[in-house]
Amino acid sequence: MATARDDRIDLHVHTTASDGSLTPEQVVARAAQLGLAAIAITDHDSVGGVAKGMEAGERHGIEVVPGVEIGIAHEPERGLVEIDILGYFVDPGNAELYDALTKLQDAKNGKLGRQVAVLAENGYPIDVDEVEREAAGDTVRRPHIWKVLHRHHPGLESQEFFDKTSFGGEWHVSKTFDVRLEDCVALIVRAGGVPVLAHPCCYSKAFDTGGSLIDPAVDAIVTECARAGVRGVEVYYPYDKSRSHGVGKPRMTAEELAAVHAHYAALALGHGLLVTGGTDFHGASKPEIEIGDVTVPYGVLTALREARSGG
Repeated sequence: MATARDDRIDLHVHTTASDGSLTPEQVVARAAQLGLAAIAITDHDSVGGVAKGMEAGERHGIEVVPGVEIGIAHEPERGLVEIDILGYFVDPGNAELYDALTKLQDAKNGKLGRQVAVLAENGYPIDVDEVEREAAGDTVRRPHIWKVLHRHHPGLESQEFFDKTSFGGEWHVSKTFDVRLEDCVALIVRAGGVPVLAHPCCYSKAFDTGGSLIDPAVDAIVTECARAGVRGVEVYYPYDKSRSHGVGKPRMTAEELAAVHAHYAALALGHGLLVTGGTDFHGASKPEIEIGDVTVPYGVLTALREARSGG
């Protein structure tokens, strides 16, 4: 185990194993340079960066938690749309987890041709091969498509692209394989991990329409997740840097951020859930967010470890 430099940990970090711009080794080196005690590598539908990250952690004297972030199946009748579940302390060698993540990756790669066809039908043709080169062997995700699309069609705004390709959008293309909330929770637990709901306030319609950031619909999502066996909520998150509060509106103020954090902390504790936090660091695609911009005390990691062992 790494020797802690201080008490701060960042439990939500992405690498080139999914859509981050830094390799696992680079992420760990940066976190160590910034003096963090620990980070969790939580790539989208992938544990491919965990082993190298943990090896780098040994060299740099920083603890690296094996993690994953899984996008669950859309169930709008339950309010579950574009929801992500984090898994902490998963065994990256678990065969069942590996099989499910491989199927999710294949499903995302498999819909690329259909997504490109839909874009072409709407006046934005791009080449499938160029998108695959952009992904550089990793699972193809919307940020890869967007980079190629923006290169050839700079007049298209990123918000329009992401809105229209999201679930319910006119350009959305469904995957052929998905994991429901309860199945995702069970999968993480069987792989030795602790399931946690990621960034709840990101699911609020207030980010798109303005208005109150305390959304009863999101509170209901937390309740659904608690019933399904999720053990924690990612309460502390850089909402003020990651999303705009409504189209054309200023970013979330410090006072709004504090209110959101307080609300979801109280909601999590009311359900008997752990309170966690992290930055959702991606690197170049989210340059305003640095590793460790949002941290939680090391005791949170201790609580997650105890939850893993049934404590």
